[in-house]
Amino acid sequence: MKPAREMFALSAPRRRPARIDEPTSPRRAPPALSFASREALLDSAQAAALADPAFCALIAEGDALRDAGDWKPAADAYGAALKLYPYEASYWTQLAHMLKEQGYFALAEIAYRTAAAFGAPPQDVRPHFAFVMERQGTDPGRWPLRFREPAALHRQAPGRPDLLALARLFWDAQDVADDEQLALLRSCGTLDELAAAMIADGRFEKVNRVWLELLREDEL
Repeated sequence: MKPAREMFALSAPRRRPARIDEPTSPRRAPPALSFASREALLDSAQAAALADPAFCALIAEGDALRDAGDWKPAADAYGAALKLYPYEASYWTQLAHMLKEQGYFALAEIAYRTAAAFGAPPQDVRPHFAFVMERQGTDPGRWPLRFREPAALHRQAPGRPDLLALARLFWDAQDVADDEQLALLRSCGTLDELAAAMIADGRFEKVNRVWLELLREDEL
């Protein structure tokens, strides 16, 4: 399976569009991302992304390539846009479609799961998710798709950006292998379950050994 960093356009940053001269009249400040909570981040991500010319330029590029049937460069453009705003929900669905069209069914599954967790409409995701699961020889009922629902933070469904953020925090890892991402997102229905699974992994103790020893000795 191709590394996620390649398929999700994480290794080759795209150039931002050339700056346009500012108009002389005052401009309203664009919507800002809110980091007050994960819910606030999800709620603010789309408005902030669609107000960013860099994001919109990459999406327009991806849409044009998609419409022309150029799946790989379209996926690259969507992936680059989502690198700017990883919690924007709707284009995780488009990225998943482009991966599916290329036959990267496991990577498409990761993207569909992320789209669902971040608030994509079920009707936009369910049939495509069922297709990629079938192509992998897996019953969708065994590893159900989990959609965003009002819930306490620890009970919300995780997406790929959540997993990578926890990997940096718990494992000091900049990336996680594609098959491991898939296994974690399949088996962990909530952020709490994902965090517990990653803490139980030997990499957590290895990276945090000093702190754990201090805790065991009641030094903290």
